[in-house]
Amino acid sequence: MRNGVIKVLLLVGAMLTGFPVFAQGGTGKDTLKIDVSCIQNAIDERDTALATMVDTWSSSVKSALETRRDLEKASWNITSYKERRIAQRKAWSDYGKALRNANTKKKKERVSAWKKFDHDRKECDGAYSPEMNTGSTYDANL
Repeated sequence: MRNGVIKVLLLVGAMLTGFPVFAQGGTGKDTLKIDVSCIQNAIDERDTALATMVDTWSSSVKSALETRRDLEKASWNITSYKERRIAQRKAWSDYGKALRNANTKKKKERVSAWKKFDHDRKECDGAYSPEMNTGSTYDANL
């Protein structure tokens, strides 16, 4: 147990100083080397892509809301009830289409970021961890 704690402390210390790290665990034949910088780069790419996805989605939804607001407000300048209802329905229909498009694009980008991460982490020596398989389920609500 003490040996494992020392290894973790050495790994954290090396990571904080910016030196490349190859962590070793176990003894003898089952020594495992982990390419820490490789997995850190994969995590950085994944989360940067997810953050960009959220920004893009947010901008799209904001634009859709503003457009709906302006069209719906303008519809009240129409004196004919029938024409006003047509304009209002179109504003809501266009808004729904914009939301569906934004959500579809967001989902594709989220899935793509996680697929790329899964591929990239498999390329890193010894960088398997169970939370990496379940992590995408947390991001499903993004």
